[in-house]
Amino acid sequence: PGPAPITLTAKIPSTMDGAVEARPLSEDGAAESRHHLELTLDGSLEDSGSQGCGARLKALIRRERLLFLTLLGVLLGLGGGLLLRLLSLDRVSLRFVGVPGVLFLRSLKMLVLPLITGSMVAGVCSLRNTGTSTGSIARWTLGYYFATTVVAVVIGIAVVSFFSPGQGVLSVAAQCADHPAVDLTKPAAAAPSTSDAILGVLESMIPSNVVEAAANMNILGVLFFSLFFGTSLATMGPTAEPFIRGVDTFNAVIANMVNTILLVSPIGIASLIAGQIAESCHLAESLASLGWFIVTVIVGLAAQTLLVHPMLYFAFTRRMPWKIYQGASAAIVTAFGTDSSSATLPVTMKCVEENLGVDPSICKFVLPLGATVNMNGTALYEAVTVIFIAQAHSVPLTMGQTVVIATTSTLAAVGAAAIPSAGLVTMLMVLQAAGLSQYSSSIAVVLAIDWLLDRLRTSVNVLGDVFAAVVVQHFLS
Repeated sequence: PGPAPITLTAKIPSTMDGAVEARPLSEDGAAESRHHLELTLDGSLEDSGSQGCGARLKALIRRERLLFLTLLGVLLGLGGGLLLRLLSLDRVSLRFVGVPGVLFLRSLKMLVLPLITGSMVAGVCSLRNTGTSTGSIARWTLGYYFATTVVAVVIGIAVVSFFSPGQGVLSVAAQCADHPAVDLTKPAAAAPSTSDAILGVLESMIPSNVVEAAANMNILGVLFFSLFFGTSLATMGPTAEPFIRGVDTFNAVIANMVNTILLVSPIGIASLIAGQIAESCHLAESLASLGWFIVTVIVGLAAQTLLVHPMLYFAFTRRMPWKIYQGASAAIVTAFGTDSSSATLPVTMKCVEENLGVDPSICKFVLPLGATVNMNGTALYEAVTVIFIAQAHSVPLTMGQTVVIATTSTLAAVGAAAIPSAGLVTMLMVLQAAGLSQYSSSIAVVLAIDWLLDRLRTSVNVLGDVFAAVVVQHFLS
């Protein structure tokens, strides 16, 4: 018999490398095997399915070039750091080793305010021109997104407080007299009281001068202004359409800048990791703590995925949630592969409409809005990471600071653009709001494994959008 017919799915991944996927189908439509077609420069298609493992690995590296370069940067950072420890370089030489990492980190900090402001305004403006029916969809959708995000942050704070993955790492390292992260001669600053911290948050939310708030990195004030500005802009009707299109263009430019910076992330990550390892006195304890950090994040994301969403779904619909996981499986896998909620959106809408039977009008509102503002996994991850960094530096957090971290993580997750690793940018914002900006360089440890955790939390974000669409339709039916 001749070869099985091949159906091409013209889905271009976010890397825009020209790779498309083909599945040979049997008579009953079941996929029998998988081939990968590579688009060459002359426009022809080469089938790599019949080639050996080497060709398939080459095609995989070509499709996930940045991922493999990031992994290479991690390995180079690990090897380079161990080599530098053997060379016993002085502090000045180690600072030069860390220069690329410092510049990479400063580049991310540079985009915090424009990324948050543009994404927040665009998210609020997506609710413009809503009628009565759409207004009901908006209320239920935003209510569900806000509730699940708050629960995700609470779960994150609970698991990181229970496991304490960073506790004792740098306190042990402080036994080295020249440890750069600890000043043994400087007395600890007095922590603000809980009431002062809460009042400070409330006052900073409404700045008297938004430019001054931006200059002083008052992120809560900038977020409030962005929400207020976006709400007012959305009520102006057709007059505001040119400006709203300009905001969308602005967000596209910022996303392009973030993607450009991420192109050099392997070099920055290698530099940061090498510097961290070279300056570490107790490397084994640090690695053990990082392992517990990974376990802590995965436990938190699993609780959000397997407990919170299913329980809410069952409470509202009195139905078992297993069909949701089955119907959304393609979207979850795509989210893990593309590392982007926006890139996954077409697949998510197809799964929700065709597999779960949600009305298209609800999908077209709930899912695009969710790709912008619903970041359950990101909110949980940021809360866990900030408290992990505080634990690693033996900084005790008051109740007021914990409330600040919970509030800022929730708002930052809403403002995080649906692009790869945007949570790393907003994590700097949470550190600054909690008064921990002096420990921003400790994000280097997180960057080493962010390629994996970012894909996991993106999958959680997309699954949250799917549950929201189904629950909202149930309320409106």
